[in-house]
Amino acid sequence: MITDADLAELRAQRATNTPIISIYFNVPVDIADHRGMLTRARELIKGAPDDWPREQPAVGETEINSVIDAIDAGSLDWLGHTVAIFACAELGLFEAKPMPGRADDLAVVAPRPYLRPLLATVQRNPAHQVAVIDAKHAWVLAISDDEIATLAERTGMALPSPAFAGWYGLEAYRIQHKMIKLAKQHYRDTIGLLSRTEDGTGRPLVLGGHEMQINQFLTLLPPGVRQRVAGSFSVDLQTATPARVRELAAPVIARWTESAEAQLVDEMLNEPPEVAVITSLADCVKAVRSRAVSKLVLADGQMVPGCVCEECGAVGIGDAGCDCPDQACQPVPDVLDELSSQALASGGEVTAVRDAPFTAAARLRFQLATVG
Repeated sequence: MITDADLAELRAQRATNTPIISIYFNVPVDIADHRGMLTRARELIKGAPDDWPREQPAVGETEINSVIDAIDAGSLDWLGHTVAIFACAELGLFEAKPMPGRADDLAVVAPRPYLRPLLATVQRNPAHQVAVIDAKHAWVLAISDDEIATLAERTGMALPSPAFAGWYGLEAYRIQHKMIKLAKQHYRDTIGLLSRTEDGTGRPLVLGGHEMQINQFLTLLPPGVRQRVAGSFSVDLQTATPARVRELAAPVIARWTESAEAQLVDEMLNEPPEVAVITSLADCVKAVRSRAVSKLVLADGQMVPGCVCEECGAVGIGDAGCDCPDQACQPVPDVLDELSSQALASGGEVTAVRDAPFTAAARLRFQLATVG
């Protein structure tokens, strides 16, 4: 599991004499497809975007071999996963992290670890809860990466059988009424379980079961629990397994995260005038430097070359520099990654989005006179 502490530790790394290799590599599920895998990884590194100054040493063969050896040794453990690897001999850095979701193959050579794909994948595969319910049973699971934990189980009171209707159906009516009452009490008790097992992070909740019972359960949810519901899937609790539940919940979470991204893009483009929002990359650079960003939104699929000053931390687009002495500004393959790191360091949030009509946008803590 990749934690916030892991990400913070990686963000703090910066090399001065030799670059850091960052590689995102997909390990095939089919063992037959592993032939040529190591050659593919080596070629990926050799072709990496590299703005490292040529007067300084480039990536050494020793570091490349360490990455290749790690993929060779760990490939059977990483079947079907994207693994993120960061290596730098100067820093004594070597981290290999299987990711909770998939990212495109990519290698980058830069002064700091290239983290945008990792941040986006963690964002799109959040830890979540799943409640599988029927009229009598409930099963609450916590899912994070490949880890599955049972948080709670319960079985309600035995439901009476409607097999004997009695005279004129009066007994059937009483039995049906009692079944409805017991089911509602079971749902309320299950809601209590959800409230007690929630850790305060507001993690999404996925519901599983039969459609009719899920709909009945939804009508009883209090607002605090209802707003966590990401969606639902159909499954028979009596035959469900933890692995099957995770498999069925995954596309629900994927749709939920994609919808949340689209909603965020719409909000950024349509915020009322009194809300400080910018949708220009140049303005975002100024706002990040002023520590004014509360939320930075970056579009997928774009890399913007630029530079960063080792003295003042200023980010420049293209060849634009700062007023610090010569040689203080060093080229970087993607200023969006630098902006992401600086925004997080100043307490802001960073969100990756698909299909955005902008490269970068930001919601500000306060309006800047120089931005607009």
